[in-house]
Amino acid sequence: MNERQAAQVTDAAVELRPHTSASLEPLLRWKNDAEIQRLSDDGTHTYTREQVVATLERWMRPSDDIVHLAIGLAGRAEPIGFLHLALIERAHRRCRLGIVIGEKDLWGCGYGHLAVVQGVDHAFDVLGLDRITVEVFADNPRSLRLFERVGFVREGVMRENILRDGQRVDEVIFGLLRHEWKGGKN
Repeated sequence: MNERQAAQVTDAAVELRPHTSASLEPLLRWKNDAEIQRLSDDGTHTYTREQVVATLERWMRPSDDIVHLAIGLAGRAEPIGFLHLALIERAHRRCRLGIVIGEKDLWGCGYGHLAVVQGVDHAFDVLGLDRITVEVFADNPRSLRLFERVGFVREGVMRENILRDGQRVDEVIFGLLRHEWKGGKN
């Protein structure tokens, strides 16, 4: 991976930036938050500090098939969440996007929207990809609305794809193609 791939991406309010040690404490908190676990695919269990340190160290290492970025607010050292472009396949010019706004008091403020727009721009403009896929739990209406507003197209449902707390949950598949991208203004 070259230096440009994990470079800082910014706008007036939100910036995507490489993870630093400042991500550790928030990440430890988010990884052990039951509500965040329910909305992500981490499953419900307790993460030790050592496990989160290992995760963060892995996220900070350059990789050809995944880009991990912290979501920050201008002037704030600690991140408010994270975004990744995963399963990058250069041969097919595609990836999968995932996002977590970990600071729950900032949910609904538009930071997720701004971060996703920047993440999409990064995937298309910096990484040169042509397609981005997102998988969203069907019982997460906030995320479903977010990706529709950004311009992703609902492509299908993977029925009962996740087992969470003994219950099967559908996942909605969204896709966005480079030639459809309008900069999040849909």
